[in-house]
Amino acid sequence: MKFHLFFLTITIQKETISENEIKQEQQYKKIIDEIRDRRSKYCTHL
Repeated sequence: MKFHLFFLTITIQKETISENEIKQEQQYKKIIDEIRDRRSKYCTHL
């Protein structure tokens, strides 16, 4: 039995993006990257 998963990501982009939104997005990306680094370090120790 095979399962095929399709992940669909939809991005809605505004015409004007404020500086605060840009900074917030950068913070989100930074946090996500840090979490990935922690996970990878944890997984390599297993």
